[in-house]
Amino acid sequence: MGKSLTQPGNITSFQINSNTGGGSVDLSAGVVDYRYYESVLSNNVSATAMIVETGNSDVGGVLDGLPVRGGERTQIKIEDNQGGELNVPLYVNRARDAVPGTQQDLYILDFASKEYFANTQTRVTKRYEGKISDHISSILSELLRAGKVDVDETSLEYNFIGNDRKPFYVCTWLASKSVPAQGVGGAAGFLFFQTREGFHFKSIDNLFRGSSVKKLSLIHISEPTRPL
Repeated sequence: MGKSLTQPGNITSFQINSNTGGGSVDLSAGVVDYRYYESVLSNNVSATAMIVETGNSDVGGVLDGLPVRGGERTQIKIEDNQGGELNVPLYVNRARDAVPGTQQDLYILDFASKEYFANTQTRVTKRYEGKISDHISSILSELLRAGKVDVDETSLEYNFIGNDRKPFYVCTWLASKSVPAQGVGGAAGFLFFQTREGFHFKSIDNLFRGSSVKKLSLIHISEPTRPL
């Protein structure tokens, strides 16, 4: 039997760990809005949470008490409407729009994957020779230390020098120059993106050939007629 569903969107953990040895704090009771993003047009997954503190947290005023300065590791677990659990390792990117008050503090936290931070601190410098798909696998594993990587094989060889550019930039740039190994007719290029399952370097032609995961029906609601 599957896991029993308690409530769609139920937050079972929202823990933020200090980077300065100050322990951790669970803000699950203060999360009033949480949005998780992944897209074929985005190099990395991200999330945003609106937090309202009422003074009951273990660390008085989390932003300054923990403190939160960016780069803190989180443990966020949220149930979906099928009883599954969204559990993606994320790190605090920034705190913004803080509104302090006498009874409660309100602020927004932005999150990103660890590879997002590695990308800002790493550069592609060496010369690469061979297939583009091999270049992508090397950059993700050697420079970003990425875990699971799903790369469609490319057909043409392409040699280049990194010229001190960021890994995400290079992978996206190479995607526009790639042709799938299946060859004939594969002219739509590639997409480079991250999901909760890892990084993907996928042929657009292959994506359209694949079977759909879910189909949604659009319902048109006509605007009611207004009296003259």
